[in-house]
Amino acid sequence: MSKRFWKALLESAFGSLQFHEHIITELLEDTNGGLVILSSGLSLSKLISSLLLLHSTSQGTLLILSPSSATLKSKINFHLKTLNPQFYQVPVEITVDLPVNHRHSLYSSGSVCFITPRILIVDLLTNKLPASIISGLIILNAHSVSETSTEAFIVRIFRSLNRSAFVRVFSDRPQAMVSGFAKAERTMKCLHIRKLHLWPRFQVYVSQELEQDPPDVVDIRVPMSKYMMGIQKAIVEVMGACLKEMRKTNKVDVEDLTVENGLFKSFDEIVRRQLDPIWHTLGKQTKQLVSDLKTLRKLLDYLVRYDAVTYLKYLDTLRVSESFRSISEKKKMIDDEALGFIANSLGIFIFALVIAYHLVIADPKYEAN
Repeated sequence: MSKRFWKALLESAFGSLQFHEHIITELLEDTNGGLVILSSGLSLSKLISSLLLLHSTSQGTLLILSPSSATLKSKINFHLKTLNPQFYQVPVEITVDLPVNHRHSLYSSGSVCFITPRILIVDLLTNKLPASIISGLIILNAHSVSETSTEAFIVRIFRSLNRSAFVRVFSDRPQAMVSGFAKAERTMKCLHIRKLHLWPRFQVYVSQELEQDPPDVVDIRVPMSKYMMGIQKAIVEVMGACLKEMRKTNKVDVEDLTVENGLFKSFDEIVRRQLDPIWHTLGKQTKQLVSDLKTLRKLLDYLVRYDAVTYLKYLDTLRVSESFRSISEKKKMIDDEALGFIANSLGIFIFALVIAYHLVIADPKYEAN
């Protein structure tokens, strides 16, 4: 069927977003399926709901691998009800509590079913699932799929039993799809998918939809106390010392190794992407530096998110687990650089203690009570 037909059907039946209509139209044109990567916040649950409303029992049973997040599942059910209340039917959830004969009847019903990967792979391997009557699979966590994941094994077995069915895979975490080497390509290969659909916020249809009703953004900034600024300064200086040590290894691109880049979430991925191909050749010191940088980034993030007591507790946990191991391993003799490293590390703990604990002097007139 043509693009025009599917677009008209979507517009007349459901009040879906314009760019959702384009995504669904492209997916329906390819009988093999596809990998869809959305920017976060573009309502993946509503997109899945619109796609499910186009399913009919005559096509066969549609299986959705249950997402790890129960919130996403509840949002899909909510949008199914709001988009089209007349044809609203909650997708059946196949759990381990259902007996085999009941599961077999659900597989043959032609309806939409949520199912866990563990149950699905067991039923496929034991021939309890008639794969020929399954119209397709929908996977909602493309970012966590790998060659050794259960989802990849399910698709491999399913494709061998039913080559005409589609496999549609979705993710709204594009940042997770750039970790490692050729993550998207390897995901498509292990899921036997040929087409990739990328929908960032700057895509024409998406940007037009977002500009129609722009949100009112209120920026509220809470200034940090002088002790918090002291912790931040100490962490940044320790990060600088770690980056200086990493530059000496000549294993990574020096241009990316700056304290400014270290403040962003993508910094860990940048370092690991460069070191992944040679990770097995790196020494213990370099691997410890990568781990230290990740820990320091967490300390910076938790500084503005945690309360003083929780932050101090986290620091105590690090102190017990690490026991300043990285310092003792890196430096056999105490030189000026090591002294600066130790001083900044101790400064973080001291400032955290000052924030968490306050000395309160009681009023003398209340001492008798």
